[in-house]
Amino acid sequence: MGVAQTLTAIALGLVAPSGAFAPANDGSALRAVAAECRGATTAAGDAHSKLEAMSCGVNVVRRSFGLGVVHESSRLDLSSLLKANAVRRCGFSHTPCGIAFTQTFSRAGYLPARSIAENLAWGQRERGSPLRTLGAWLASPQLRANLLEPRWQDLGLALQRGSMFGRSGVSLWVLQLGRRR
Repeated sequence: MGVAQTLTAIALGLVAPSGAFAPANDGSALRAVAAECRGATTAAGDAHSKLEAMSCGVNVVRRSFGLGVVHESSRLDLSSLLKANAVRRCGFSHTPCGIAFTQTFSRAGYLPARSIAENLAWGQRERGSPLRTLGAWLASPQLRANLLEPRWQDLGLALQRGSMFGRSGVSLWVLQLGRRR
């Protein structure tokens, strides 16, 4: 019997919609990620290289849609890691363990901020690759809106891997985006 593979993603953001996105081709954006971001097509490899591939992928997708790049924020990286740890302990939610959505942003020193958002995803084996995760985020209207919000300036990422949610071989992704000024 084959092992079921799953990719699950959810998003939550505290930002007002800024209007419609220009028409774009998700397929060409994802092909650009595969071509430009080393290691984006596989879940295999060390966590550092996967985080670099995801950061690259986020910016390639944004550029493909005519948007500016977002820059790594150590505060959002910490907030993302705090959220990933809580999700791993308490379940796949923007409010794991009963914590408020903004709590990790606050604990990491990112608040006050003009706006913040968060995308979560988990996938088994290759479904947890940066490329497949970006594809899932683009396929969901709310996750897509978070990823392609023009006002973002900052990015934070966390990746947890292992057995969780009753499955083995899981990659858990936390992407946090924000604008402080």
